[in-house]
Amino acid sequence: MTAADLSHKEIESFNDTLIKELPKGVEILNLYGNQISSFKGCENLPISIKILRLGDNQISSFEHSEGLPINIKELYLYDNQISSFEHSENLPRNIKEIDLMGNQISSFEHSEGLPRNLKKLDLIDNQISSFKHSEGLPRNLKILSLWFNQISSFEHSDQLPRTLKDLYLIGNQISSFDHSEGLPRNLKQLIINKTQIKCSQKILRYAQFKFEPLETIKFLQHYQDFVSILNEIKYNPRLERMKSKLEEEEKQIKKDPESFYKLII
Repeated sequence: MTAADLSHKEIESFNDTLIKELPKGVEILNLYGNQISSFKGCENLPISIKILRLGDNQISSFEHSEGLPINIKELYLYDNQISSFEHSENLPRNIKEIDLMGNQISSFEHSEGLPRNLKKLDLIDNQISSFKHSEGLPRNLKILSLWFNQISSFEHSDQLPRTLKDLYLIGNQISSFDHSEGLPRNLKQLIINKTQIKCSQKILRYAQFKFEPLETIKFLQHYQDFVSILNEIKYNPRLERMKSKLEEEEKQIKKDPESFYKLII
């Protein structure tokens, strides 16, 4: 892909001559380390741009972003001053990845404006304290990075997109599995500070899911950080029966490996 590097050029706006003179075929544009404070004038960017890097500028809002090239797939806005998802409905609809690390976002409010096709959202080192309003996140979101925010509970995690596969929560303040039964069932990875969570019978809340007990165990096994906790649990009779049933199923899988695929669909 054709790239242009205008990083650290003391550019203050998208009306800068250097931007207006960019070749039309540019697909990757690096503008990090400048002094851009607004999306005003972004219609001057070549329509061919697919990856736009605007990290370490002074952008504080998504306002006026409707002028961004419609072909953008990846937008990097780390280390700016954005405090809200307000006006994110102006962003190009085809964006797949947005990096907002190191901004000042404190809530998922207005996230319903984010591009519907968004697959990956990076919110590392912001100020988000709750999953509240996360029902507004794009329904096709696969990866959500929330490292080093201020989340203290799994409360409202039932509002997260059901399509979510990876959820990163290291560096938050979660100390209990309470309300974790609301996490998306399709999660493959939940990365969290295991050592700060008190391992107790609270984990048994997972057995309250509204699907078969055996599926509950399979669900738990998707979470790598929970495996050691599962092994430490003193199973009550009901869970012991579930474990036995799982062992029987595993024996069947060894006899007929092709059946495993059918079991996990």
